[in-house]
Order: sequence, then structure tokens, then C-alpha cells
Amino acid sequence: MAEIQLLQRPPSKDEAEGKTIALLNARIPTWNVLLGSGEFDEWTRQSSQEASELDTQLRDSTQNLNEERARAIETIQTTISSAQDAALSRHILADDLQALSSELVSSNEHGISQPTLLEDLEALHRKLKELRSVHQYTSVIQKALSLSAAAIEEFQSAAPGDPISSSSLTKYTELQKFVQSVASLCGENDASSEGSVGLLSFLESIRDRTWTDIKSILLEKLVAAAEKLKWPNKIEWSSLPTEDRHYFVDAFTRLLKLQEIAETLHPAFVETEESKGKNGIYALQALVQPIAARFKYHFEGPRETNRLDKPEWYFTNIINVIHQHREFMNNNIQRLLNASHYKQINAHREFTRLLFPMLGRKIRKSMPELLQDTALLAQTIYQSVAFDTQVRDDGFALTGTYIALNKAAGQVEEWEGPNGDLPRHNSDELVHSPNAWQLVDDGALTDEDSETTIDLRPTNSARRIKALFEQISDRYKPLPRFNHRARFLIAIQIPILEHYHTRISGSLDAFETLSSTLLRAVPGALAGQVGHQYDTRRLTSGVDGLQRLIKAFVSARWITIAMQGWGEKLFYLELWKEINERASLRAKAAEHNSLPTPIPENVEEGALFDELIAQYDTLTARSEDLIVHHVISEVQDALRVHIASSWTSETGDEAVLPSTLLSPVTALQQQLAFLATTLPASSVTILYRRICSSVASFLVDRMIFQHSRGKLEPNEAPVLAAEYKLWIECSKQAVGRMVRKLEIPWQRLREASTAMNLDHDAFRSLTNAAWEATPENYEKVAEEYGVSSFSQRDARSLLRLRTDCTR
Repeated sequence: MAEIQLLQRPPSKDEAEGKTIALLNARIPTWNVLLGSGEFDEWTRQSSQEASELDTQLRDSTQNLNEERARAIETIQTTISSAQDAALSRHILADDLQALSSELVSSNEHGISQPTLLEDLEALHRKLKELRSVHQYTSVIQKALSLSAAAIEEFQSAAPGDPISSSSLTKYTELQKFVQSVASLCGENDASSEGSVGLLSFLESIRDRTWTDIKSILLEKLVAAAEKLKWPNKIEWSSLPTEDRHYFVDAFTRLLKLQEIAETLHPAFVETEESKGKNGIYALQALVQPIAARFKYHFEGPRETNRLDKPEWYFTNIINVIHQHREFMNNNIQRLLNASHYKQINAHREFTRLLFPMLGRKIRKSMPELLQDTALLAQTIYQSVAFDTQVRDDGFALTGTYIALNKAAGQVEEWEGPNGDLPRHNSDELVHSPNAWQLVDDGALTDEDSETTIDLRPTNSARRIKALFEQISDRYKPLPRFNHRARFLIAIQIPILEHYHTRISGSLDAFETLSSTLLRAVPGALAGQVGHQYDTRRLTSGVDGLQRLIKAFVSARWITIAMQGWGEKLFYLELWKEINERASLRAKAAEHNSLPTPIPENVEEGALFDELIAQYDTLTARSEDLIVHHVISEVQDALRVHIASSWTSETGDEAVLPSTLLSPVTALQQQLAFLATTLPASSVTILYRRICSSVASFLVDRMIFQHSRGKLEPNEAPVLAAEYKLWIECSKQAVGRMVRKLEIPWQRLREASTAMNLDHDAFRSLTNAAWEATPENYEKVAEEYGVSSFSQRDARSLLRLRTDCTR
């Protein structure tokens, strides 16, 4: 376009004049050249001629340009008009396309209430396909139902005397083959489709129900024949009418034949091992029906015999039925089985096994209520296990109702929780009862308790915890599986012992806290009766404080001795052996801190309760230490005035004992006397020697080594000997009947009094030996004068107590 505009411009006059002047200047640079040149005129003429030609060409070009411009404008206008028409057509087509597309889009996408044409077509196509499928399905079902009805009618129409054979089941055979053909077609086409699976399942249910109806025809006849024999009462076969017996035998054998046909005529419909185990022999199923009806009447209806708290009633009923018909099954029914295809079946065992489903049904129906009452659940479990044991002891090898109970209530873990809550709750009640921490009277101990714990008097809580533990063991001992036994032990019994250990330990903690602060009442088990008017100091002082510690001591000791006895029993030895040998049980035991770490290679070296025994031993030792510390503290507190008093002189032939000694001696005697009345001799002996040894050492340390009462005049020495004799007499009165050699723990005090009562010469000799003799010579002199328990260094401190010691 720019080029066209450039060509359309008129020539520039100034440019033309400039070019002309430049040309003239070039050809005629001077005037002389113009005058002397003769070509100027020719040159002028040619230039004029060329100018005319160029004007002509210019006119022609201008004319041609105008014509071409006009044609171009016309062409452009035509093209623009065509483009506008094409654009309009495009918009029209776009609108039409959008309208057509909207008719094909689902109406749900834009909230359109009316379905589109395509949706209508698709819906109609689906309905047509569904109707065709329904028509096919109904045709198949109608044929199956027709064959089922024909099979039942064919079997019913057979003459009563005709033998049972495959010819009397031709219609049923057709039904069986028809179901198989449908199953094959479904497998070839689309075995995974929901419709095919549903159709096939329905056809199989028709086939199964048909066979059940056919079987029921003969079952009813056998039940009727059995009722003529007064079944389910005990049958005396030899006393029955011959006609009734023949009728019963015929009905029984016909059912056996029918079952044989079921296993041979239709191989594709032979019952699985699981269903055979559940259904059993057809003829025996018929005999069980009247028994099941009686059972349901008595134990599943409104009768008084249907009591949830009496599970032993229906278990006993089944046991009685088993025993009542044993002879009839072993003699008469077994003979019929031996004459049939089922001679390998034991009639009595098969009959017994068919009785179990009614127990399982009863337990399943009762389970929702049992789960609400842990006591009834535990009782039912115990009775079911006892039933299972009795049946197996009678020669029946089936696991029994225990498995049925697991299926009804869930796994053992599910009912173990509520069943374990009751013992744990009971243990809490035992510990918190008002008399939980009272010592049991001698008359309340059983012979078993006396043999187990010698002469140790336990607390009520310890005795009851032991009884509860053993009661739980008795409950789950009959369980046939070791993993269930181990779960009871780990989940229920061990926590009870742990909880009791925690209670005793907490009581000792409270005692220590209160005895140190005297500001808080003892919380928990051994606190006794505490009120606002009660003197809290008495809780940790005197005999009251000692009594609380003894309760903790005997409780821990009693459980320790009980665990030692349990660990030696065969039941727990076998259980511990199984825990060590089974990886799953080892893992559970390893997670429990109160059980020893199971090691399969060292089963014989450990025991089940070793870890708990060690914990209780530690608790026993702690309570024993607190008892010793308590008595020593009481005596030492009472001795404060005495050890600060002065020595008294001998008056006449007898030494005068200071009055300040009465209080500590009385305190010791009371404490020892209480120990003697509550603990066995072995424990009293140990505690007496520890206590008196510490008291004697305290007296020697304060009075002898520290001179708390000042130095001792020779004439005052008999007072020390008299005080020693008073301590011995006090001990004799308190524990003299239980402890031998009472003077042993008082040896240092006795030897100190002996040394102080030596005459002048003997005292001088001992003094020289203490300072001048060699250790060997000193030992001989000390042995001679009865002070062998004092080392040479201690003897020097001892001898300095007398005022006549010059060292």
C-alpha cells in the first residue's frame, strides 16, 4: 500500500529543476562552451521530444492506474461482502451446534428437569435389557421351582414299601443337573456379576431346600416310629411290640439309604466335611428332634427350669440324656449302622455330638444377659468347662461346648475382660473392707492354712486374697488350652497379687511419712479408724504403730508362703513349662514385669512365681526393718531421760535401780510381748535379736563410750549389772517362751557390766592388757575377764568409764 501511494505522487518540480541545472552545468560548464558548441540545438530538440513522449506515457499510466484502482476497489468490496456473509453463517452454525449439543448433555448437569432425548433412549435400552434378563431369570427360576415341586411329589408318591433308590429321585436329579448347567453358563459368561451370583445362590437354595423337604418326609416317619417306642424315654428294646420295632427299623434304614444316595448319586452335591460334621447321620438327627423339643420347652421357654443362674441344670439334662440312651445306641442303633454303609460310625458318639447344637443355641441366646452379669458369666463358663471335661472323660473326644461358648461370646479375650473384672473388684473389696487388716483368730484358720503357713496368723485380706487366687485357679483349671490358662493367670491373677503388693507398700509409705511428719492421717489399708477426735500420733507410736507394721509384715509373708506352695504344684509347673516352650506365651510373659523371663533352655531352673516372690520378699524385709526401727525408736525415745541421769550408788546389799529406767524397759516389754502374741517363734527370734542387739549397742555407745551419765565410781558399778539383769528379765517375761538364749543380743552390755564390776586388781590387769599387751595377749586376757566382744581399742574406752582408770 505504501508503494502504491508512493507511485501515485506527482513528480517534484524542484527535484526536476535541480536535476536539469545539474545536467546543464555538467555539459555546459561555461558560457563559452555554449557558444562554441553546435549540438545545443539538437540536444534541446531531443529533450523536448523525450519530454513529449514521457507526458504521453504519464497520461497512459495514469489512465491505467485509475482503471486498475477501480477494479481493485470493486474486488475488495466483493470480498468483504463475502466474508461478512461467511461470518454470519459461522455464528448461525455455532448456535445450531450448541443447541444440538445441549440436547445430548445429561439433564442432571444443569438442573434441567426434563431428560434429554439421548437419556430417554439410554433409559429405554437399559429397561429393555433388564426386562430381558428378568425374563430369563424368571424362566430359570420357574423351571427350578417346577422341578423342585415335581421332585418332592415324585418322592411322596412312591409306595411306602418300595425301596429307596435313584429311580425315586429322577426329578431331583434333573433339578441337580439344571443347577449345574446354570452354574456352568454363569461361569462362562460373567461369574463375577452380581446378578449371576444371586441367581446361582437362589437356585442352590432351591436345590438344598428340596433335598431338605425330601429328607423331612423320612425324618417325620422315623420320628413317628420312635414315638411309638416311647422315645425319648429310655427304651427297653426287647419288651417292645415286634410290629413297632419293625416299623422303626424300616424307617431308620430308609433314612440311611437316602443319605447313602446323597453321597453317591450326586457327586457334585456330596456334603462337605464341615457340613457332615455338623449334620451327622440323618436317622440320628431324627431321634434328636424330640429331645431338642423337650430341651427347648424346659430351658428356652417361660418354665421355672429356664433360669439363667442355673446353667448346671441344662448341662446336667444333656448328660442324663447321653447316659440314658447309651445302651440303646451301643446295642440296637449300632447294629443298624453296622449293616449299612456307615458301619465305621460309632452310634453313641454320633448321637452325643448331635446333642451339642442345642447347648450352643442356649448359650448364644443367653450370652447378651450373661455379659451384663460377670458372676453369671463366670459360672456358666465354669459349668460348660466341667461339662466338657465330663463328656471327654466318658470317652468322647470332641472339644465340646467350650468351643461353642467361644463362638457365642467371641474370643476368650472378649469375655475375659468382664470375667476378670469380678475378681479384681472382689480383691478391691477385700482390701477396703472394715476388717481387712485385722489379724485372723487361730480358730478361723483352716487345716490347709495351718499346713501352708505353719503358725503365722495372717490378716483377713491376705487370707481372702489367697482364697480368691485359688478360687480363680479352680475355675480355669479345666480349660483344655494352655494359652487360655496362661491368659487367665497373666490378665487376672497376677494383677491381683500386684495390686495387693501395691496396697501393702503404700501403707508402709504412709507409715513412714506420718511417722516423720506427724501431720497426716494414714491413707489406705493399714490406717485403722482415724477421725478428727483421734490422736494421730498413736497411729505410728507404741503398740498401735507396731500393730500396723505387723499387719503389713504378716500379709506380705503369708502371700509369699502361699506363692511358694503354688509354685510347687503340678498345675503351675506344667503351665510354666508350656509358657517357656511356646513362643506366643513367652512373648506375653516377657511383657509382664511380675513374671520371670521365660527361657526355654532353663525351664527346670525357674518357677512361675519367682519374680513375685522376690518382690514380696523385699516387701517383707522392708516391713521387718520398719518393725525393728519402730521398736528401737520407741525404746530410745524412752531412754533419753535415763541416759542423761547420773549413776546411783549401791545401798546395802542391793543396787538401787533408777526410776528413769522403768519407762524404756516397759516400752520394750510391751513391744516384745505384742510381737510374741502375733508372730511365730521364728520371726519373733529374728526380730528380738535385731531389736535387743541395737538397744544394747545404743546403751553401750551412749553410757560407756560417750559417758552420757558421767564416769562410774567403783561402788556404782553394781547398778550397771542390775540394769543389765533388768533388761534380761524384761525380755524373759515378754518372749521367754519363744526365744532361746535371751542374753545373746545383750552380750556387749553384759560384758560392759562385767568389766565395770571387776575388783581393783582384776581391773588393773585388764587395763594394762588394754593399753600395753599385744593383740594376741589382749584377746587371752579379755577372754579371761569376759569382755571378748570388745576390741582392744573399745576396751580402752570402756575402762575409762571407771573413775579409778588412770589411763
